[in-house]
Amino acid sequence: MQPLSDSLQSVERALRVVEVLVHEARPMSVREISERIGINRTTAHRLVATLCASGWAERAPDGRFQLSIKFLAIGHVVNDQRRFLDEIRPELTRLSQLTRETVHVGVVDRFEVLHIDLIDSLEQVGVASRIGARGAVHSTSLGLAFMAAQDDAAVERYIAGALEIPGPVGLPDVERFRQRIEDARARGFSMDDEDDSIGVRCIGVAVRGPDASPLFAISITGPSPRFTREAALQFGPELARTGEFLSESFGYPGHG
Repeated sequence: MQPLSDSLQSVERALRVVEVLVHEARPMSVREISERIGINRTTAHRLVATLCASGWAERAPDGRFQLSIKFLAIGHVVNDQRRFLDEIRPELTRLSQLTRETVHVGVVDRFEVLHIDLIDSLEQVGVASRIGARGAVHSTSLGLAFMAAQDDAAVERYIAGALEIPGPVGLPDVERFRQRIEDARARGFSMDDEDDSIGVRCIGVAVRGPDASPLFAISITGPSPRFTREAALQFGPELARTGEFLSESFGYPGHG
C-alpha cells in the first residue's frame, strides 16, 4: 500500500495539474505541464494519465491534454448551490453608478488574483478588463485588500512563498509590501496607485465570512487621469462601508 504522505503528495500534484490547465485555459503538452509545475516529465505524464483514466482530463485533437467536460458539470453544481455573484451585484451596481468606474470582484489563487466578475465603467473610456484576468497579489488593490484582511501570520506565510517565485508574480520588495498592508488596514481600504499598470488606479476592500477570513475582494478601478488619488480617497470610505455590509450579509459578526 502507498504511504499516506506519498498519497497526499500525489493528490496535491494532481490538483496542481488541474490548476495549471484551468489557469492556461488551453490544451497543454506533458512537457509544458511539467515545466509549469516544476516536476519531472515522467511524474507529470503519470499524473496526466491518472486524470485521463479517471475521466477528469482528455486528449485534445492535437494530442495535447485538456480538462474534460466533468469540470463543466462541477461548475454548474457550484453555481446552482450559491449564486453569490447575483447576491452582491446590487451593491456592485450601486458602486458603479456612484463612481462611474469599473468595479471588479476577485479571489486569491495562491499568489495571484483572479477576476471572477466585473461591471464596466459607465464612461466612454474605461479600463479594459475581462473576467478570468489575473494579477499579482502584491501589486493589485484586490490582492492587497485580501491580504490586509488576514492576520500577520498569514501575511508572513504568503511572503515566504512569494519570495521563492520568479517573475512578476514573485514579491520584489518585502518591506514595501508590509507597509502597504499596514496602510490598507489603517485606511480601511487598499490602493493600487499605478503599481500594477501605469495609467490605472484602483482601491479595494475584502469581504469576510463568519470566521473573519476574507472570502473575496471588490475594487473600483479607473484611468488615473480621471480616477485621481483624491477621487480614490474620496470614494474609499464608501467602498469600505460596502465591504462591511457585504461581510455582514455573509455572516461576519463585525469587529465588535
